[in-house]
Amino acid sequence: MSSNIYKSKTILQVLPSLFSGGVERGTIEIAKALKAEGFNSIVVSSGGKMVDELTSTGTEHIVMPVNNKNPINIWYNSLKLTKLIKEKKIDIIHARSRAPAWSCILASKKSNVHFVTTFHCIYNFNNIFKKYYNSIMTKSDKVIAVSNFVKKHIIENYHISGNKITTIHRGVNHQYFSPNNVSDKDISLFKKKYNINEKKPIILMPSRFTRWKGHEVLIHALSKINNQMFYCLLVGDSANHQQYLNELHQLINKYNLNNKIGIFPNEKEMDKLYAISNIIISSSLRPEAFGRTIIEGQAMEKLVIATNIGGAAETIIDGKNGFHVTPGNIDDLTKKIKKCFELLQNGKDKMITELA
Repeated sequence: MSSNIYKSKTILQVLPSLFSGGVERGTIEIAKALKAEGFNSIVVSSGGKMVDELTSTGTEHIVMPVNNKNPINIWYNSLKLTKLIKEKKIDIIHARSRAPAWSCILASKKSNVHFVTTFHCIYNFNNIFKKYYNSIMTKSDKVIAVSNFVKKHIIENYHISGNKITTIHRGVNHQYFSPNNVSDKDISLFKKKYNINEKKPIILMPSRFTRWKGHEVLIHALSKINNQMFYCLLVGDSANHQQYLNELHQLINKYNLNNKIGIFPNEKEMDKLYAISNIIISSSLRPEAFGRTIIEGQAMEKLVIATNIGGAAETIIDGKNGFHVTPGNIDDLTKKIKKCFELLQNGKDKMITELA
């Protein structure tokens, strides 16, 4: 079908910010795809370091404090969104988080435009008020779930029809996340950047520094193989989690792993970071809605280990395209890392295909 019929259609995506993370990456990828298909694409957020990457797709970015959860601010944002819908002739408004969704639903009703939400994660609730706050993500015309695990969670906890929910698994850009996309020069430069000066297995855990991601489990597991050669990169956003970061440093010191584990901030060029790594770890203690780093590692043809809960159960076939481990099970994780070491030693340095 020709994309010409879409050229007058304008899609507005709204999310809290554009600093880092799967929601942000997905927003940019959808914006790029929309432009490629002939849609007009606009994004509203409070801003962030990924704005330049977004605007390079040809998408317009508009700054608005949609990350603020204050009810007055949510109402005020709805007025600004209503005005924006009229000025930009918005056809569909797509909310990717709860606070923006509250503003978006008010604006969509006033403007009579279609409203879509995406459940990017499993929102916790311990009381009726928090659950009501979360439920805004189910009040749209259509709900997108990033995995079947998330779809099941929505149906069971918010009691809406499964017909209203469409599962669209998060994707990966194979043109970007490809081993063929990284040159020998890139690899050399990145090894220097991350203090890798000798040949040894490189373990990468690309994850925000928050307790439920399971960094401590990985450190405990690595302490059991301290006699082996390896270097582990813990890379991610540590904003608002300095205490946890300090605890990780203390744990690394306790096990005398300072020369084998490095902690680094977010990396913009993730393809190159994957390229210098051999084993990708996702040791989350709670179910991930999807687990984007898993499929990125697979696309880069790396050995992948992840906990067997949530979305990871849908992206890894244990022993074929990765390994599953039990959440919080240090011995299990240690065993799977040692298994990967054996594969690397035997020249199996690419993604597992048929090893079961």
